[in-house]
Amino acid sequence: MRIFEVLIIIALVASIINFVFIKYKKLRITLPILAVAACILSLIFEGYRLQMVPAYCLSIVLLVIGIINIYSGIYKVKKVFKIVGITFLMMSLIISIAFPMLFPVINLPKPDGEYSVGTRIMAFTDKSRKGIFTNADTPRELAVQVWYPANVVKDKKVQPYISDSKVSAYICKISGYPNILNQLELDKTNSFLNTGISNKEQKYPVIVFSHGYELFSGQNTVQMEELASHGYVVFSISHTYEASSSTFPQGKIVPFSAKQIKIFNDDANNVAKQFKGDKTSTEFEKYMIQNSKVAEKSVHIWSDDTSFVADEIEKLNNGEIKSIFKDKLDMSNLGLFGHSFGGATAGQASLTDSRFKAFINMDGTPFGDTVNNKVKQPFMILTEGNSKNYLASGYSKDQKNYLIISINGAKHIDFTDYTVTVPALKLLSILGTIDGSRQEKIMNDYVLSFFNKHLKGMKQPLIDEMISKYPEVSVQSR
Repeated sequence: MRIFEVLIIIALVASIINFVFIKYKKLRITLPILAVAACILSLIFEGYRLQMVPAYCLSIVLLVIGIINIYSGIYKVKKVFKIVGITFLMMSLIISIAFPMLFPVINLPKPDGEYSVGTRIMAFTDKSRKGIFTNADTPRELAVQVWYPANVVKDKKVQPYISDSKVSAYICKISGYPNILNQLELDKTNSFLNTGISNKEQKYPVIVFSHGYELFSGQNTVQMEELASHGYVVFSISHTYEASSSTFPQGKIVPFSAKQIKIFNDDANNVAKQFKGDKTSTEFEKYMIQNSKVAEKSVHIWSDDTSFVADEIEKLNNGEIKSIFKDKLDMSNLGLFGHSFGGATAGQASLTDSRFKAFINMDGTPFGDTVNNKVKQPFMILTEGNSKNYLASGYSKDQKNYLIISINGAKHIDFTDYTVTVPALKLLSILGTIDGSRQEKIMNDYVLSFFNKHLKGMKQPLIDEMISKYPEVSVQSR
């Protein structure tokens, strides 16, 4: 919680203690006035967020009660009303404290590389592909956020975690919730907007990222910043209409296609119902991959998006598209990673595009052609500790040359920033038992080590020796 929010809570606690126990007359108005003043200062200097509304309202209620109590001459009430009133105040106080603590405003963990981190939003249009989840004559438009090693930063704006409350609104809407995540707009990253790229190295290896289905391009900002701080340029694609929203330059935000999301989910549910066996088995995993026709179509679309963006990255590097990245991108060392459906996309794109040297699948069922075809590139799977190699079963039985990194206590969404940005998801068992900061550290360590080995040719004991330095982690080689 931020400083004025803390002051609000302190004033509320003091007000209720005085109202219920101490009963010092002068403080009945003074303390609520301080709470209201702290609310005003918080709104001015820290910004509004939904999670503080109960505290705002309780501050006003206590002030009104204090005024009535002092100036109406009413000092005694019936016992039953007193009990009800005290119960209401205590419950309101608990909610006022719990809500902002469960949905905190945070600063993302600082990356530990030597470089400052720059970021910018770009957009590319694939005129060769039209009518994908939209009008038949509309070309495929893709928003891409880039993180990169930056020059010494002076007077540059730090990019917020999300740039517009519409983004959090769409994240919630796609799951059928009101916008309870607007605090994400207040979270601070470590990325400086539109700064120059560092000249410390002549060229930097390039990595392309794909988000999870119904998620968004900035969902793994912690990993993007870590990689950029260690000398990588990371392009995160927003797969339009199947992302919760896509943020384009100049602030245009394109929401998800409700029609497409419904088609995708209905198909997955129908396929799952048709399977008569054990839904925790590897056979179920393979059945879903082989029979989910909508997912198969989408993973090919996302794979085509990825190869198209790689084409555009080459144009950025050779100067065909004007940018700060001219001659700064090492296109001979190009990697991929993705979460969930984005992890499947990384495998599919690697299968069809030999420019990608290595990829990481972060807990994604490998929809697409990898179930029947061997991938030539080395890859790594990051997954839950209780997965029993379900994800590995989705690749060809002849597939070799990959690692499985299993993290005990992690669940699917722990492989995103939500593991630290939305701790309330633990209460819904959407997040696992692992501490969010610990999970981020493990992911950063393995993701960086893997790409250091395969894109920079560096010796990496964590990958080379396959000896885990984390008790939560088990490592297997295939």
